[in-house]
Amino acid sequence: MANFSTTAQLFQLVSDMARDQQLLLLKQLIGDDVGKHIYKLILDMTEEQQIALSEQLEQMPKTDLPENMVNLEGTESSMREDLRKPCLIGTNFRIQDRRFKSYILDVSVGGVFIEAKEQFPKGTDILLKFSIPNRSQPFTFGGKIAWSGPRGFGVKFDPITAQKGEILRSFIEQND
Repeated sequence: MANFSTTAQLFQLVSDMARDQQLLLLKQLIGDDVGKHIYKLILDMTEEQQIALSEQLEQMPKTDLPENMVNLEGTESSMREDLRKPCLIGTNFRIQDRRFKSYILDVSVGGVFIEAKEQFPKGTDILLKFSIPNRSQPFTFGGKIAWSGPRGFGVKFDPITAQKGEILRSFIEQND
């Protein structure tokens, strides 16, 4: 019975996630086995669905599209000085004595992108706490809101110690 309630809870948590978060979670769960999972989905399709998919794929352009498309919200990784890693990391943060919980959707040595419905003024101080996978100790970072949009906001960290920088860099550079 415990498995059912855990499964139901997971289904609810996933269904409550934004589409971007769901895609990020999917990528983390399947890793580099995307093709294998696509093949399984194709095998589960009816023949009519397979034909429709085939027709759609044949109409797609044959050019290689960049993995990261330009985002006019100013979040494109090429606009930043530090390499970013997509992730899904829970965080607690404080802005002006108000406490919040959300998810970090990407991280760099210089800052993070946090999903949020609420927008905050640029330059607002923030204190955030999060744990990197495979590290037991959570980190606390101070920073400022660098920009804020409808999907969340970017944080630029205050200067960090060399040790924190190396731990973040190691996490960012590892292949999942």
